[in-house]
Amino acid sequence: MRAIVLSGGGAKGAYQIGVWKALRKLNIHYDIVTGTSVGALNGAFMVQRDYLHALWMWYHINFDMITTEKMNVNYKTFDGLKKIIKLYAKGILDGGIDVTKLEQTMQEYINLNKFYHSPIKYGLVTVNLTTLKPVELKKEDIPKEKLKDYLMASATCFPAFKKKKIGDQNFVDGGYYDNLPINLAIELGATEVIAVDLKAIGVKKKIKENVPITYIRPRTDIGSFLIFDKELSRRAIRLGYLDTLKTFHKLEGNIFTFRNGELDKNKRKYKDMMIRRMQDLFYLDEHGTVKELFMNSKYRAFFQNTKRVGTEMNEILEYLGRAFELNDTRIYTLSSFHREIKKRMKYLEPFEFSRLEEKWKNKNLKNIRYSKTILQYLVQKIEQQDDKNHTEFTMLAILFPKDMLAAIYMTLLS
Repeated sequence: MRAIVLSGGGAKGAYQIGVWKALRKLNIHYDIVTGTSVGALNGAFMVQRDYLHALWMWYHINFDMITTEKMNVNYKTFDGLKKIIKLYAKGILDGGIDVTKLEQTMQEYINLNKFYHSPIKYGLVTVNLTTLKPVELKKEDIPKEKLKDYLMASATCFPAFKKKKIGDQNFVDGGYYDNLPINLAIELGATEVIAVDLKAIGVKKKIKENVPITYIRPRTDIGSFLIFDKELSRRAIRLGYLDTLKTFHKLEGNIFTFRNGELDKNKRKYKDMMIRRMQDLFYLDEHGTVKELFMNSKYRAFFQNTKRVGTEMNEILEYLGRAFELNDTRIYTLSSFHREIKKRMKYLEPFEFSRLEEKWKNKNLKNIRYSKTILQYLVQKIEQQDDKNHTEFTMLAILFPKDMLAAIYMTLLS
């Protein structure tokens, strides 16, 4: 029996809808769903098989669907982010912000008949603050009239949100006990698990039994768990979709996504060119290469032509994508990725490199590593490299190994 296990993570929960979209595309079925916090809410949709309603909700999410607090400020600006933090801080002092609107949203979307008539098993985690004990509830343990209450109890991220009162007892977020309830899924009969871990704050319990587990996690930033914004949510949905297809080997890459076969093409086409260019650029001593460079595993992979060369070639692509801030929600071919890199390199503003040289000569490397500027500088140095500046060039290679390899690669694209 296959279980989907959904972690807590607040506003990051949109990512789980992207995972669900990919599972549907891959025709991967499930018999059990367990979840904590936002994972419990999304899990209820999965039990209902109500993908379209879940997608619509997350696609349009905003603070107005969560709270009555006036939090419609621009999180992208420093002042806007500061206001959101202040509103949450004020809410904490008042016992947490009111999430009645979220309850109303769930009231609208949770269908009791669909949920309880579904053959899919379900479990959620919350914590009873009154008794200070964790509570793990299975579908059959939750009275119909209390389902929405316990869903909200699991998702009550106290102290940011107000405690959820059920009867005479208070409940808070299940992440305080188990933010990724794999053990609960096993108790429900899971023999295989797909665990969607949002990498949010929370306790994760040691897994008690040995079952096959496929983990799906965000490979890059998907926003704050406390900022509910439709743009962030749509991006997270897309990344959840892409990460899942990569996990199941239908696409490839890490932060950036490529069609299958493109990374192997990168290695086949450019590996030997990289090795030859490095041999031309760096003087060889009696041991085969410059000692300091040989000590760096990244260069050593190329000098010795080890199996790790392929990994290094892929890391160069990822590094260039980050440096030039390429769109990480696209699916690339190698040629389309190269086009974007060259286009952005072409339109870089001119830079006075003497200032940069002064910085690295004085070992003042702050704010220049991993930047477009250092790549631009190294590409120029490679193109101008000659016998006279060999020592300086080697020093740059030692100081900036990732940048140097990326710059060498870029010179192969021209």
